[in-house]
Amino acid sequence: MNKLNWDDLKFFLTLYETNTVSVAANRLNVNYATVSRRIDRLENALKLKLFDRTQDGFISTIEGRLLYDKSITMRDKINSLEEELSPESKFNQNTKISMVPFLAEHFVIENLHNLHQRFPELRFEIDTSSRNVNISKQEADIALRMELPEKGESICKKLGEIEYVLYGNEYWLDKLVKNENVNIITYSNLYSHLPECKYLIEKFGTKSIRIQSDSVSAQKRASESGYGISLIPRIVLRNDSHPFIKPTEEIYREIWMLTSKKTSYSTPKKLVMDELVRIFKNAFKK
Repeated sequence: MNKLNWDDLKFFLTLYETNTVSVAANRLNVNYATVSRRIDRLENALKLKLFDRTQDGFISTIEGRLLYDKSITMRDKINSLEEELSPESKFNQNTKISMVPFLAEHFVIENLHNLHQRFPELRFEIDTSSRNVNISKQEADIALRMELPEKGESICKKLGEIEYVLYGNEYWLDKLVKNENVNIITYSNLYSHLPECKYLIEKFGTKSIRIQSDSVSAQKRASESGYGISLIPRIVLRNDSHPFIKPTEEIYREIWMLTSKKTSYSTPKKLVMDELVRIFKNAFKK
């Protein structure tokens, strides 16, 4: 067997976790050809086929899966060792946090600032894409989700429950109090399954819809502009003087923090995890 190159294993691990050469290349900050060349060299050194090249991407073979299981532990130990031996640079890495946009825009970013002041070297990458990232494939270090996944992630911790309230200007809130017909602002049909969307539709009907948006910030702005009533997280109104009404049927949604064991071993990422637990705990104190 030819000499095994650890750098080639890093390319293998990244491609295994992304399944796509272009995505792996972007994550490693190299070009497409470099990733392909490194994988070819590793397969030649091991005399093994690690991936099946398909139209859907690079699909791991059984041998590839076995190599990944053995290599991932090695990578975690090396990263941990580098961190311990280089204390001056142990914060020199991103902590990627995935969450729905309203949490980032109205709560998390402003509340993480205290941690940033204590540790200015910390770097945050905030992902507000609509899809649920895969923690096990390291698409993010930490994910804040509105529901607990059925399986997949290693560590799940409930951070709290977010209350939803009916929001609008005085004109529409007054009509609501008087049980008169009101216009509503809600999500697009793609998210009609969400509890906050179902509540509005069941109570006021689809004919009452005037604006549909999958952005909570846009729904809030539309309510303030007089389009009608929205049902939005109370947490986005923390610094807002506009009135709101609690629905007769209380609506809460859980917030869960998802991480991996690898994330919990990293000092800077563990600091971020602990800070998220703290700020949510303080926010939801009774």
